[in-house]
Amino acid sequence: MASRALTEDDIPGASLAGRSPATLKNEELRFWLKCRGDSLKGLKTKAQLVKRVEDYIKAGRDQNIVDPDPNSIYTKRKERNEASKDSNSAISGTQRQPNFPSDGWSTDLKRMPFFTRAEMNLHIAKSGKNIDSTSKSHSVPTGVRKATIFLNDEYLKDISTASDENFFYFKSHCYHSFRKNDAPHNLKVALCIVSGEVKHASCSCVAGTVGFCNHILALLMKICKFTLYECKNVNELDNEDDMQQKQACTSTLQQWHRKGRGDSINPQPAMEVLVTKTYLEETRSSARDPGVRCLLYEARKNIRRQQADEEKLLVTLKELNPKMAFDSKV
Repeated sequence: MASRALTEDDIPGASLAGRSPATLKNEELRFWLKCRGDSLKGLKTKAQLVKRVEDYIKAGRDQNIVDPDPNSIYTKRKERNEASKDSNSAISGTQRQPNFPSDGWSTDLKRMPFFTRAEMNLHIAKSGKNIDSTSKSHSVPTGVRKATIFLNDEYLKDISTASDENFFYFKSHCYHSFRKNDAPHNLKVALCIVSGEVKHASCSCVAGTVGFCNHILALLMKICKFTLYECKNVNELDNEDDMQQKQACTSTLQQWHRKGRGDSINPQPAMEVLVTKTYLEETRSSARDPGVRCLLYEARKNIRRQQADEEKLLVTLKELNPKMAFDSKV
């Protein structure tokens, strides 16, 4: 089978999405270049990465997309999607609309189709939520970023699944983190059991009737994680942060009595301090680097304690004033 020609839409992260290369992280720039077949040889700094990306754009080579994965997973995914589209078009006349069952719900994921960020982006693209609405090549949705923020504030509960011969169904509740008295939102998602395409999505919130609200995006992100971790049951990710409500500081016991890190730090003269790096995660450029020391002159004289001189001083002071109180422990 001849290899399929890939586009930016086939590989999440392969598009600049209307952003300037200088605003991207080094990992994002490297992945963008790998999608163009660049070997990344000699690119050590961000300035070099940005310049290489700009050179590709100026030369018109930014649309020559190659599979960056050594196992060609993006090419295989496109072939699978095209094959599923052909099979779906053959049965489109007889396929019925999603019908959420009234019973038979469980937490089983064994029949769940392969669902990734690509299928999620395809669903969001239907809403018109594009970063750059004037460009056809930039289709990465801003709703994903909003859904990520939403997951940090609220959490999903009671995820249930069901399936029939054509669709795989999800339903869930999305509770509020702060408005405890409000009823949770009811979420419903139906996926094509063959291609994983979102066939139906709805939410009980004001903006969720058409299925493009942030609550639905949060559930789709959770479904992506089910695929990523090859989960067989929805409860396998119950310990994740987005499934556990974080307690506010006002809901926990006071911790003033606990000793902090300051009690474990011993005082040390500045003259003896050697600074080799400015923060803990930083790596030293060279083992021969002497570091930074204090260059002020040593103002302390006779640093070591002289026990004999101290005792002689005490005797002299007592002779001057016998009633003077001294601490014998010096």
